[in-house]
Amino acid sequence: MAKRIPPKPTHRKSSPFYWWRKFPTHKALPSNKLLIDRIENGDLDYPPYFEQAKWEDHWAEEEVNSIRHLFKDSQSFLEEANSIRRKYAKRRNLLIKDGYEAEEKRLKEIIKQFSNTFDSERSEVYQFMESFNGTLEEMYYAYAKHMGIKNVSLLKLIPAKKRRGRPPKNSLIQ
Repeated sequence: MAKRIPPKPTHRKSSPFYWWRKFPTHKALPSNKLLIDRIENGDLDYPPYFEQAKWEDHWAEEEVNSIRHLFKDSQSFLEEANSIRRKYAKRRNLLIKDGYEAEEKRLKEIIKQFSNTFDSERSEVYQFMESFNGTLEEMYYAYAKHMGIKNVSLLKLIPAKKRRGRPPKNSLIQ
């Protein structure tokens, strides 16, 4: 079942840095939060940019059809239509590029977070990801079971590891 194409948003301010993004971005939790909380928040989900890139073609054709009646000769209409399509193609290509970058970044983050949470090797997490077929939350519980953790709720009690900052002083050296 295909999702319906939403109306083209007009309310968003243009950012000079991300002018091609028309929808608000997802508000992610801080990286020091628990992995399961970040998964439930949707921080590591598939990026929405690919779907938005598909919508750009539809919106381009809508805009071309809306200006069709304004032109009497076909030459000037074709020039304007090509200009509009070029603008939307540029936006689509940038969304696809952002989608690939976000996807790669999220996959690396998933591997890193799983290996830190479950104290395992990244290659082992990668192998498990390759063979697993399901959602990220299902993978979290399946990987906990794979690592021999019977009560996953105990993972919430373990505080997140803090790796930054000055290490505590060793009282034996002083």
